[in-house]
Amino acid sequence: MPTSIIKYFYEEPVHLEALSAETDPDARRRAAPELSLDALLNPTSYYRGYLAGSVRNHVGLTAITETEAFVVPLLDVFGEVRWTTVQSSGEIKEADPATVLCDPFDVSVLVGAVAEADAADLRTVATEERRYAVSALTRLLDAGVTVLFPEPAHDGYDWSLFSSTPMKDRLVTAFLSHPVEDVRRFVLPYQQARSEHKFYFERWALDALPDYVEEVE
Repeated sequence: MPTSIIKYFYEEPVHLEALSAETDPDARRRAAPELSLDALLNPTSYYRGYLAGSVRNHVGLTAITETEAFVVPLLDVFGEVRWTTVQSSGEIKEADPATVLCDPFDVSVLVGAVAEADAADLRTVATEERRYAVSALTRLLDAGVTVLFPEPAHDGYDWSLFSSTPMKDRLVTAFLSHPVEDVRRFVLPYQQARSEHKFYFERWALDALPDYVEEVE
């Protein structure tokens, strides 16, 4: 039986204003309101992750049949929260996160929150190009909302994760608490894997991992 691979790329912390496209000189102005000097000198930090997977020739986290290897740890990390989706139509619905994480078809964003999240900001992050929705995204994060975006992959979906609190160490703990046979799980810093060659390190380096890749076992 082929081994499934799960990879978590983390960027902790990240300043979300940097998501604006450098090729668009007007993007930063549209993506964020005027900031005070203190805010410019001491920008708020957020935390970003990207959860990807592959098995044999299939690329995409949701292509993995052992879905408990990522669903259960993610639910552990985010705890008891209310889960909501925004559909591609803009409709906001309560959701079963385990189902959506495995099959996010027609879902633009999945959010977990203790209290009801702001509907206008939810629709903005779900329907606007991401660099233009930074203000809405940071307002949600500041309110304690965890925001997850499905990312199309070759054979399914990966997931982008945004939070106001660090996620990497909690996810490693959750992985260790939920071992799954025939699944290998790795964490690595996003900045060390920005090229396609490094992103797909499992194709060439599983027997001798690069020093920036940590296997959770």
